[in-house]
Amino acid sequence: MKTDYLCGKLKKYIRLILLLTALSLAVSGNASAAGEANFRTAVADTSIRLLRFCLKGNEKKNVLISPDSILTAMSMVESGASGKTLTEMKKALGGIPAASYKRSITALNRRITGQGKSVYRIANSVWYRKNLMTLKPSYLQELRSVYRAESYAEPFDSSTVRNMNDWVSRKTEGKIKSIADRLSSASRLVLMNAVYFRGDWKEPYTSAEQRTFRKANGQKQKVSMVEGTEHEYVTLAGGTGFVKDYAGGKLAFMAVLPPKGMSVSRYLKKLNGKDYIRAYKKRKKSGVSVRTRMPEFRYEYSRSLKAPLRKLGIRRAFTGAAQFSGMTSAKICIDDIIHKTYIDVNRDGTEAAAVTAVMMKATSIPDRNKVKKVYLTRPFIYAIIEKQTGIPLFIGAVNEVTR
Repeated sequence: MKTDYLCGKLKKYIRLILLLTALSLAVSGNASAAGEANFRTAVADTSIRLLRFCLKGNEKKNVLISPDSILTAMSMVESGASGKTLTEMKKALGGIPAASYKRSITALNRRITGQGKSVYRIANSVWYRKNLMTLKPSYLQELRSVYRAESYAEPFDSSTVRNMNDWVSRKTEGKIKSIADRLSSASRLVLMNAVYFRGDWKEPYTSAEQRTFRKANGQKQKVSMVEGTEHEYVTLAGGTGFVKDYAGGKLAFMAVLPPKGMSVSRYLKKLNGKDYIRAYKKRKKSGVSVRTRMPEFRYEYSRSLKAPLRKLGIRRAFTGAAQFSGMTSAKICIDDIIHKTYIDVNRDGTEAAAVTAVMMKATSIPDRNKVKKVYLTRPFIYAIIEKQTGIPLFIGAVNEVTR
């Protein structure tokens, strides 16, 4: 009898433990899902805001940024930030805890990288001034283990500039040939990220025709334009667009045409990350045909991200009050953030590359079955996205067609 009583009690305890474990896993799963949703929204929101800032004053020019490259580079910086500097960076990059942000960005990059029908490669590196800059072993270890970053102790002379530019060219298949012309005497540390993408369309275009594209300045130009039918239709803040898959199924191209009569820069003021992700998730995927026209285009873009990131709220990091005690005991701050991109969209597919370099210096303390039409015959925005989440890896605006 006593044995039966003990066995009964034991079974109850086991059932209770199993129930608590299941509840714990469910809560953990929900928290994880919520965290990923917040991350997607934060990345999309930051992407749109940065594109908006970069277009300001360049409303009639082509712009292209790689949020993936920028945010990966900034995540490496954030890993070494502390105090109010870390607080500012966290707030500017979506308010996500640094550990969660780092985990999500590295998980995203590992999910999409690889060789195959579509190639997406990411490379990271850290360059520090030999004899004048010492990085904490824990920070170097994190760069190597989490970001797989290569590390170089260099004299920061002309040979270092040549080596850095060679690294950039190699990692972008020669699409971006250099990132710096010189390093100043105050330069102590450079953190770099490079991204290279090459993808063939899952359903290639068979031909192209000369058609008219109206530029942002109102002038008309004859351009080579491909034509096709897609099956994913997007509506976003009055704009209409489509999604076209790359071979391999992981990545896609999404283009959105603003409402008629509205410029790209004005349209971007209406957008936010939440609406962008929602539009992608709620795109029509069945029973719809989208007749499309798109110009073949190619261009390069380069700019300092110092001003845009300051507008996002990252300010202390650029001053003598910067706190980077997680990476070094030396007093340093961000000198500049250089971003360069390349894009080529044609009838066969897309090739894109990006480099982000964070330059740090020494400092002193101070409708169903209905045929839709989306003809990209005037300025539009576009993105190369990860299919699973809709996160923009590259995002840009075409105001004139160049090749």
